[in-house]
Amino acid sequence: MNEVHTDQLFEGILQSAHTQAEAIIARAEQDVLAVDSSYDKKIHSAVDQEKRLTEKRLEQIQRLEESTVRNLERKHEVSTSERLRTLIMSAVVKKMAALVGSSSYRTVLIGWIAEAAIGLDKLEAMVSCSFKESVDDSMLREAERLITQSTGKQVQLHLNTATLTGQGIEVTSLDGKIAYNNQVSTRLIRHERKLKELMEGQPCRKE
Repeated sequence: MNEVHTDQLFEGILQSAHTQAEAIIARAEQDVLAVDSSYDKKIHSAVDQEKRLTEKRLEQIQRLEESTVRNLERKHEVSTSERLRTLIMSAVVKKMAALVGSSSYRTVLIGWIAEAAIGLDKLEAMVSCSFKESVDDSMLREAERLITQSTGKQVQLHLNTATLTGQGIEVTSLDGKIAYNNQVSTRLIRHERKLKELMEGQPCRKE
């Protein structure tokens, strides 16, 4: 092989190597672009996902804050309502205590005795009152007349020597097993729903 052929062969080899190198470089550049594109997509996807997660966390935080505010408002309303209820209860108790001994309170006690006896639904019963009050036979007879007018029943009421600790009266069966409590504290609890309606500014509805 002469020198010319050798040079031509060498040039061919170089040209082939150069072409292959260019092809490799081109494929490498394409790969780089593909990788860049893939990373860009991954980055955008990661950013979008993080954005969605952040928005979701912010929404959760907002809902939690709103729930907390509502709970605090409810607690404040309940606390205010409870304080108001306590003040009203206290005022009623003081007002009732101040009425003891008056003629109007005597009428109230007679009504409470009659109401309790009707609720007890016995033909004979015992009536107790607290040490603050006084119930006599004339009051029992008046209560019996009220019961007869209201129900048509003839009920015999007797004074019980036992005294109650709280203001008001209690009517019990002769054996003491059944009782109808008409003390002030019990009546307040009994009418608590109506009191709540009055506090909320709603008209009292009949049961």
